[in-house]
Amino acid sequence: MSDKLQIENQQLDGSTFKSVSLKNAEFQDANMTDAKIIDANMTGLTFENVKLTDATFDDVNLSGVSINAADLTGLEITNADITDAMIDGILITDLIAAYEASQS
Repeated sequence: MSDKLQIENQQLDGSTFKSVSLKNAEFQDANMTDAKIIDANMTGLTFENVKLTDATFDDVNLSGVSINAADLTGLEITNADITDAMIDGILITDLIAAYEASQS
């Protein structure tokens, strides 16, 4: 039996996750539109084909998070540790660096 949270094919739009551990959780084929994750440990979490449209992540640890084939339209991330976090196999820190370089 696995001790990690596994969510698949769920409608979680508008949900709020506050002061929780989502460490190593797996979200797959889920709708999390307008969801809020606040003050959470998301270390090692995986999002696979998840709709995160207009979702909010605030005061979260995203270390080692993997986001693949997700809709990130309007996703807002604030006060986050993004060490080794990846979107579609690319480090988020590299994406930010490329964006900042393009603005110069």
